Amino acid sequence: MKLERWTRFSWDLGGFTPVYPEIDSRYSIRIATVEDERAVRTAVLSTFTLDSHWNYILRHLSDRFESSLDLVFERGDRRHSGDLPCLVLTHGARIIGASALNTWPEAENHLLTGPCISMEYRSRGLGTALLAQSLLFLKTAGVKLASGLTRQNTPTEKFLYTKFGSKAAPYNYIPASVA
Repeated sequence: MKLERWTRFSWDLGGFTPVYPEIDSRYSIRIATVEDERAVRTAVLSTFTLDSHWNYILRHLSDRFESSLDLVFERGDRRHSGDLPCLVLTHGARIIGASALNTWPEAENHLLTGPCISMEYRSRGLGTALLAQSLLFLKTAGVKLASGLTRQNTPTEKFLYTKFGSKAAPYNYIPASVA
């Protein structure tokens, strides 16, 4: 496998009040329930499988995603609010996106999956809205400085994680299955 370059973005959540366009009323963002687990796993893995920027490296990352989702749904970090640390984006009753989170303040990556949006729903501002709501969830959970990792030269690095006053720095990240 070729060397992958990563970027770690961070957001100071102290006075965080995101401003972004309102999403269409056909969509909604809510906290995931235990019953949403299968749909969340499907949404996350299909997002990466169908994205040409990620699909070739997915076999090295899928175990990490699965482990992260296991922690969210099996143990669930409910220290602060009692809610699962995962948001879902819905179109009617269908889950079309998700964002699994780590509310441990010292975590190296709070955006475990990042905002995942089904390919057919991209470029509608939904990723921005899901990122904003994810950061607000983390702020409510007591995280003061949130972080998210992404590969360099992806749309996530260029267009999404640059929002809301983030700071970016190169990051040395090696997926566990590669190390």
